[in-house]
Amino acid sequence: MSLVVCFSGKIGSGKSSVVTALGDKLHWKRTGFGDYLRAEIVKAGGDPSSREALQDMGKRLVELDPDGFCRAVLAYGDYQAGDNLFVDGVRHVDIFTILKRIAAPADVRLIFLSVTDDVQRSRVTTRADRDDLVRAVGHTVEFDLAESLPQRADANIDADQPFDDVVASCVLTIKSWMKNDP
Repeated sequence: MSLVVCFSGKIGSGKSSVVTALGDKLHWKRTGFGDYLRAEIVKAGGDPSSREALQDMGKRLVELDPDGFCRAVLAYGDYQAGDNLFVDGVRHVDIFTILKRIAAPADVRLIFLSVTDDVQRSRVTTRADRDDLVRAVGHTVEFDLAESLPQRADANIDADQPFDDVVASCVLTIKSWMKNDP
């Protein structure tokens, strides 16, 4: 059975970097909600570097057509039934539930990358959008990140540790899921 591994975590937890490293290491396809949204913002003539634009468009798509949004993100990653896939940027429990349904019969799992506020701040200070962190973490699309997604996750990985250790922890977790595949 194929495995679709979704990643969630606060801004600055390393989701995109981890997904990129895992895709390269395990030779899996990857896609991301942020990547899809950036491409759509460019098509609409907007600024793809604006976190506010990403959050607002993501919120709008979740509210208008969450199934269509999820299908579009999977298609953006060229996902086909039977593929192993990494999905970056799950921000809502309902979106994860939809992904599980539409990717069936794949085994769909969620890894939550947890990061402390201090580490988050230190990572975000190197980004162009660092001044937007306070507004960004208060946006409604970040709500499920505090409680619901960590509780729903199949694995919670400490993303405060060195990057290579985070990736290694993810690989071990993923391999254990593949080993337990009926």
